[in-house]
Amino acid sequence: MTLQQARADRIEEELWTLSRFSVEGPGVTRLTYTPEHAAAREVIVAAMQRTGLSVHEDALGNIIGRREGSDPALPAIAFGSHFDSVRNGGMFDGTAGVVCALEAARVLQESGYVNRHPLEVIAIVEEEGTRFSSGMLGGRAIAGLVSDADLDTLVDEDGVTVREAATAFGLEPGELRAAARTRDDLRAFIELHIEQGPILEQEKVEIGVVTGIVGVRAFRITVDGRSDHAGTTPMHLRQDALVPAALMVREINRFVNEIADGTVATVGHLTVTPGGLNQVPGGVEFTLDLRSPHEESIRLLVDRIEAMVAEVAAAAGVEAAVNGFFALSPVGLSPVVVDRVREAASELGFTHRDITSGAGHDSMFIAQITDVGMVFVASRAGRSHVPEEWSDFDDLRKGTDVVLRVVTALDR
Repeated sequence: MTLQQARADRIEEELWTLSRFSVEGPGVTRLTYTPEHAAAREVIVAAMQRTGLSVHEDALGNIIGRREGSDPALPAIAFGSHFDSVRNGGMFDGTAGVVCALEAARVLQESGYVNRHPLEVIAIVEEEGTRFSSGMLGGRAIAGLVSDADLDTLVDEDGVTVREAATAFGLEPGELRAAARTRDDLRAFIELHIEQGPILEQEKVEIGVVTGIVGVRAFRITVDGRSDHAGTTPMHLRQDALVPAALMVREINRFVNEIADGTVATVGHLTVTPGGLNQVPGGVEFTLDLRSPHEESIRLLVDRIEAMVAEVAAAAGVEAAVNGFFALSPVGLSPVVVDRVREAASELGFTHRDITSGAGHDSMFIAQITDVGMVFVASRAGRSHVPEEWSDFDDLRKGTDVVLRVVTALDR
């Protein structure tokens, strides 16, 4: 049968509506289990119900709107994204994927589509990790990767645990086991998302076909020298921690540029102590965010960086240490779903290209239990996690039409 086209005007209206559910200040700030979350939940649930979906929330508050299929024995095909935000972020990150999933469900209903598999729209909580400093919590719960202990060890800045916050929000966080899905009940998951980078816009490509999601390693690198008077300590007698730290940063940049395989490295925070104008720096701590689609490249770089840090520190007469505190391996998405995304974009006449996601997503954990695909649309100037974040509503409409084609192809 012929499906109707998704409507950009409805996508736009719903995104603007959800953008209002934010604390005061620039951009959108919508943290999990807050009044802003509750207001967004009410709108999302109502939209699902208007589309004929039966709605329930799992243990952590992921909202699932379900349309039963003609064959009750088949596993569900799901599509959606997250609806929490970073502080002072944009209105598109995550939420666009939820709104486009709702629009896809509307189009299926209006087109009279008869689905064999159950279809689910999923609006996921706490992807950003802004409140509990644990990213993709909702997606990990779907994949069965959140433990009961996590509910009591993950806390917000006020010391409130996930269990306490979720319970106060009216949820039953102890029912984690029921929230976990398996391949037996989830055939596939498709996530539409803004690219959050500049590639699609710069190349004037309408659809990004996501083939994988980068692995991430995060480190704190410390350099310990000695602080002395800036005027009375001769240069050759100093143990200035900042000079070797600066060389380390330069060398990390050089290493990554030599690999030139999509790997990126960022030193995003650097602290110098004591930090006085007239004091020789006695200590430096800086963070390193290392991302790559290739696990082998990550391992090679970590080995080179650790050896380089030790060598530079020894030459400067200071002490240094490299301490890792976060690690995720690269994830390849399902070839079956990736192929369906390519085919859908081609059939619809949209320009498209394969792309690796440089940001983490719930999809990387859900991919551990079922076939997963992602559809990217362009981000203006590549900007995200800022109030200026923007994607064109017609691009989102095109992405929604791709999702519709993928869902119906998988439903055959």
